Amino acid sequence: MITVGGRRLRRTWLGLLTLSGLARSGYFIPYRYARPARRESYAALEPLFTAATGQFEALLREIERHAAALSAISVEGEGLRWRQMWFPRLDGAAAYTLVRSLRPNRIVEIGSGHSTRFLARAVSDGGLPTRITAIDPAPRASIKALPITHHAKVVEEIDPELITGLAAGDILFIDSSHVAMPGGDVDRLLLDILPRLAPGVVVHIHDVFLPDAYPAEWDWRGYNEQLLVGALMQGGGYEMLFASHYVATRMAACVRETVLARLPLQPGSHETSLWLRKR
Repeated sequence: MITVGGRRLRRTWLGLLTLSGLARSGYFIPYRYARPARRESYAALEPLFTAATGQFEALLREIERHAAALSAISVEGEGLRWRQMWFPRLDGAAAYTLVRSLRPNRIVEIGSGHSTRFLARAVSDGGLPTRITAIDPAPRASIKALPITHHAKVVEEIDPELITGLAAGDILFIDSSHVAMPGGDVDRLLLDILPRLAPGVVVHIHDVFLPDAYPAEWDWRGYNEQLLVGALMQGGGYEMLFASHYVATRMAACVRETVLARLPLQPGSHETSLWLRKR
């Protein structure tokens, strides 16, 4: 496991490469106030999540109905497993359950790896005709053995119609760079692709801590995607289906009443899936 010091050193090295012009390894953004005085939750967003607790409870009940299938997933190993940091307990269980429940014709996943394994297992267990298309130049975990279509490219290089052609009940699964910059993946996805999706398409966005701020230990990542996501949610154009971080931090008692209490959660991992349905 890479230490916090190692991560900072790596980020510094990538920054030096970018500033020197030797390699473009990120973005350099001069910011006068480099240390915000406080790290606060977004109190104005809290009511949006509170209003959706009925939906969250409904999905927890649905997760419990799949307790046997979820318990059959390996704890450790090389393939699909619970003991990993990238797509932990609540995220994996919610993704599995929503695929089984929604029975989508298509799933387009942007950013692949452990999550792809959960999606593919749900399709297999449910005997679904779902076609999974993964878009990722370098998946976090091997997906070569999965019955999917894999485009080893960044999403900016993909024909947008591959995504905008999704129909009601289909899933757009986003777990990309998490960094909003003009012309980047987050920019194109949130401001160009999402507005063109059909009503009824289900959208997943990962690494969303709303209504809380990003944790301090993630500062080195430079993520800012959820700032746009928070603004998106205020417009009323999306129904909230599930929010892993909110459920883990505000509804822990409900979680303990389900199979989730018996599934392993890797120490230090964060459950951060946000599921929305376009109205």
